[in-house]
Amino acid sequence: MNISKFQKLSYLDYPGKISAVIFTEKCNYRCPTCHAKKILEEEKNISEKEVLHYLDSRKDWVDGVVICGGEPTRELDLVPFLEKIKERGLSVKLDTNGSSPDLLRELNKQGLVDYVAMDVKGPANLYAKLVGKDFVDMRDYVEKGIGVVSNFPDYEFRTTIVPIFEEGKMRWMTPEEIGETAKIISDITGKHQPKYFLQKFVARSKDEMLEEKFAKENLPEEFWKTPEELLEECLIEAKKYLPNGGIR
Repeated sequence: MNISKFQKLSYLDYPGKISAVIFTEKCNYRCPTCHAKKILEEEKNISEKEVLHYLDSRKDWVDGVVICGGEPTRELDLVPFLEKIKERGLSVKLDTNGSSPDLLRELNKQGLVDYVAMDVKGPANLYAKLVGKDFVDMRDYVEKGIGVVSNFPDYEFRTTIVPIFEEGKMRWMTPEEIGETAKIISDITGKHQPKYFLQKFVARSKDEMLEEKFAKENLPEEFWKTPEELLEECLIEAKKYLPNGGIR
């Protein structure tokens, strides 16, 4: 598997567990506000052997592994790699954009993933813009993913409140748009009332941002970080549909 970055220890990325974090290098989206430019564009292949050796050496300390990216479901060797992790008795959390529902369904069937965190970028009318595509079929690439993810043993959905460049000027996503996003999740998952987290956007340097327009050097200061007041207003709208909402 193509591993571009390996964080040996994290207390934050896997709820309730001490984890190692593995970053894969491929992604089918080009989200303008993504800050993983170095992961997606710089070739740095860390060997599976190195990662597995570390996990073996820390078996009494690390009890979980997070697979993120990039988009891990784009990796052809994901299944056999996860099998090796599960053979070591470790729990697996997968961070995904949900665009490979068939593979996600198979991972769940085989019991290879214990916790899924799916990014739901925003409402239908903004989705293509938010993921840097000309067109995105919400039914096939988002809604199916939400439905499959809601069948895993444990899962969450999350949305980052990002700035949007529209009609020649910058603006923030609105509480109403987050309400629409939460409604999509609620309608698909039904009575499950899943966990839903709103996350703040934090601008980074142009060396890290996928699109330089959203780099700290190029943004007005009011768009460097999602305002706390906006996060609270968005949460109010989200909780109308997903009571288990929160800010992370």
